[in-house]
Amino acid sequence: GPMPQLVKKRRSGWAVLATGALVASLLAVGASPAGAQDYSARADNKALTSACVGDALGDQMFTDVSDMHTFKDAINCIAYYGVTNGTGDGSTYSPNQDVIRAEMAVFIARAAGAAGVDLGDAMDAGFTDIGDVWAEAQDAINRLASKGMIASGGAYRPGDAVTRAEMASFLIGLLVKASPDVSTSSAGALQLAGATPGSVTMSSAWNWFGDARATVPAANDAEISALYELGVTDGASAAAVQDPTKAPLDVNYEPGGTVNRGEMAAFITRALAHTSVRPAGVSAQYDGSDVVLSVRDDMFQPMSNVLVDAFLTDTGAVDLAFRANDTCGEVSKLGGGQHLCEVDGADPLTGGDGDASVAHTVPRGGTTVWAWTGDTGDTVGSGTDPYRVVIPYEAGLRLASQAKFTTDNVGKAHMGTSVVYTLQLEDGDGAVTSGSDGRNAAKYSGVQRTYAYDTATSAFSTTALSVMPVSLTTDSDGKATVTFSAPADPDRTTKGDKFRVTLTLAAGDNAPTGFVDAMGGTLDLTAEATIAVVFSTQAGVTAFTAHSGATPATSSDITVSVKAASGYLGAAARGASNRATVTVTDQYGDPITGVKVTLTSSDGTTTDGATPPVITPGKSTLMATTSGPAPRELAVGRDGSFSFGYVFTSSVADTETLTGSLVGYDHDGDGCSAAQIDESGHRCQDVDPNTIGDQPGTAPITVVGATPAVVQWATAATANDTTGQIVRAVDTDTNTIFVSGTVATDDPVADSVRVLYYDSNDRFNITGQGASTYAGFERALKVGATLAWEFDTSAVTGTRKVNEYTLTPAS
Repeated sequence: GPMPQLVKKRRSGWAVLATGALVASLLAVGASPAGAQDYSARADNKALTSACVGDALGDQMFTDVSDMHTFKDAINCIAYYGVTNGTGDGSTYSPNQDVIRAEMAVFIARAAGAAGVDLGDAMDAGFTDIGDVWAEAQDAINRLASKGMIASGGAYRPGDAVTRAEMASFLIGLLVKASPDVSTSSAGALQLAGATPGSVTMSSAWNWFGDARATVPAANDAEISALYELGVTDGASAAAVQDPTKAPLDVNYEPGGTVNRGEMAAFITRALAHTSVRPAGVSAQYDGSDVVLSVRDDMFQPMSNVLVDAFLTDTGAVDLAFRANDTCGEVSKLGGGQHLCEVDGADPLTGGDGDASVAHTVPRGGTTVWAWTGDTGDTVGSGTDPYRVVIPYEAGLRLASQAKFTTDNVGKAHMGTSVVYTLQLEDGDGAVTSGSDGRNAAKYSGVQRTYAYDTATSAFSTTALSVMPVSLTTDSDGKATVTFSAPADPDRTTKGDKFRVTLTLAAGDNAPTGFVDAMGGTLDLTAEATIAVVFSTQAGVTAFTAHSGATPATSSDITVSVKAASGYLGAAARGASNRATVTVTDQYGDPITGVKVTLTSSDGTTTDGATPPVITPGKSTLMATTSGPAPRELAVGRDGSFSFGYVFTSSVADTETLTGSLVGYDHDGDGCSAAQIDESGHRCQDVDPNTIGDQPGTAPITVVGATPAVVQWATAATANDTTGQIVRAVDTDTNTIFVSGTVATDDPVADSVRVLYYDSNDRFNITGQGASTYAGFERALKVGATLAWEFDTSAVTGTRKVNEYTLTPAS
């Protein structure tokens, strides 16, 4: 049947879901505790959504509650739900006034009504001292007692100020009746929902406050502990004795302290977060993994079987979400709806709790979601006012699936220095701040071993000189570090002393088991050989090999690397520019200066070099690697690098390999050339007029880089090319996509890379999600995805063409 108009037309406002707001909604009433709690002391049952969103946060205009008041939101929230009517003529709230027990009964009874708890008729519960209190308070006291939410009979003490211990009893009494998270056993013991559906935890497993356990009865102590686990309180003050590794908690609850009306509002709203209480109409929240869509009637009761249409956009593109006539612009569907911005039978449907959940991963930059409902076939327009929630990227529950283990150093280091390895938690989209559960730190344990070098055997000892346990806990950035260092140099007069330091590491609590290196390759950290650093007093370059004739020597201590500025570029018949940097380092990773390097190309020219270089079709202006004239030898800078610029000219796709080389490095400064070396005696011809005869000498060193750089020169894709190719590289600054082949795990097919150009005038689709926005398409555009295209073949030109791209994300 048709939906009530309040759901469709009611102005629900909008909410900003920020990480800080999530945290603040769970903070304790009272002073902030000193010191962070240990991992095991974290509350396990905190609510992931709130009762205080949207209209519930509207200003209730209490004259004594300023915008800066600590409990402003909580006070406005309980007024919205009818838990308070204010004080006096209703224009004030009196936030600093202590709450008396008669008032507390009224507040709890009203909150229970908002939560759908039927308290029944008021029956005399046998209290002897409530005859003089006002009628609503008498009824509330008797109804709560009759329902078993407070103890009955005897003295109620209606005029006494409520203590924090009593507040716990009132709130737990409410939650046992109103929340699926709190219940009692057949024996009457308090219990909370466990980690798996249907399971429960008992008070013996909960964290506890030392001052409460020492001063209140066991049942009340359990109630106070339950409030901590539920995130309703974090305590009131720092405990005198603190040990974050052991119970009790490092904070006091102060059970004998009183509660003022501002604090009471905060206590109740945090408790209501665990109930079905949500604003009337449609609202939406994010719980870390799902967008929770809620529908309530005018009495805040859940409405089941309601279709809720939801749509979203990247927060940065929110200005494009609606057209001038209030219809939808650049937005995407959220959930399984068939039609964008239209209520249809495939939209999310609320259950018996009045909620529907839709999984959503928040992209960098955040998401803005709109939700609304109406009759089937209704569309968003000037007559609708969807609820809006802004979800920041930080609010997403991102589960760590691996740990990247990297260092800026190489496998060798100077004696007396240290090497730092960094562990960074990651999911499939980059770095994350929490472990496998997406909420808490991850722990790792391992062993660091140090081995001495045995000069007699010219090998490292197989017996460790020292064995040290390693314990890592990730920080708020999802990082942890391990420092490698060696013992002091045992003999400073001897060059060549060495130590080898290894590390093995294993995942512990809340830690993903997989490890990867900087390039994403799998690491086996159970093997000592995987992570090892050699600390040495050797010179940076020490190893030489015999040469033949006039061939220079080589050295395994030297690394020559090449890095292209761009690994994927569009080829052009008129020529396209690129740069590549050749870097030379020694065995410690330190730059080697004062040397010359060359850069050659597999597609280089074979004609004599000229200045400026000759542009040859199908060739690079670099010299050829395997033939032709000698390439230019250019001196590196203080960083051991030289950057070569060149032009590649081609009208077809090509795979170019760039090779860097070190030439003629006289590492020991003896001035001896390769031609002057006596091969058999490794002696240099007499080139010094002040000496007689040949001198011991070493030939200069030439090293050809072992790992060249590969550049894929691409041609523009055409309508005749096979679509559905793998995305190999993306540049959103230039709106270019490079594709090749149909198997993601394969390397790009040589000489076959295609480049596609897109703009905001094109049409975009994402498999499984339907039509997408320009921003949404770019967000999903990642290496490894599959891209299909259909070009506009009409007579229009330039950016007026409307091409269509369909992206299938990598599984």
